[in-house]
Amino acid sequence: MGTRPSFTGETLTGEIARGSFPEIRRAMLDFVGAYLLDFETAAQQAGLTLAQARVLGFAAIRPSSMKDIAAQFGCDPSNLTAKVDRLIELGLVERRSDPADGRVKLIAATPDGIAASAALCHSRDWLADVLGSLTGDEARTIQTAFDLLVNRPA
Repeated sequence: MGTRPSFTGETLTGEIARGSFPEIRRAMLDFVGAYLLDFETAAQQAGLTLAQARVLGFAAIRPSSMKDIAAQFGCDPSNLTAKVDRLIELGLVERRSDPADGRVKLIAATPDGIAASAALCHSRDWLADVLGSLTGDEARTIQTAFDLLVNRPA
């Protein structure tokens, strides 16, 4: 119990395997692994890397500074420059001046970028199959669980 290899190839050992809720930890590793593989597959089919697809997704939600996008990645903004430059070359994002602070450049999805981001979301085969097979009660249970995990005060 708690030591079976997960989807990601990780094994829960030591205190994590013995600690609170090892089954939930393993299930989360499996879910994240499957989710990322599905996302990466969709990104590759769109001619993008996983990181480029993530940047595009953030830019499609709202124009954001490199600093704000980097915070979502947990990295320095300089690590995103090549990804953003490639998305600009593809016509999917553009740099704009921030109306609130002209010194700041925002990364914003172009109309083609918004369409590409939406197409990426709709092409997520595994996720669409999994979510499409849920009953209303199951979907509400999962939503409640994610809300508890993500929105719980620290």
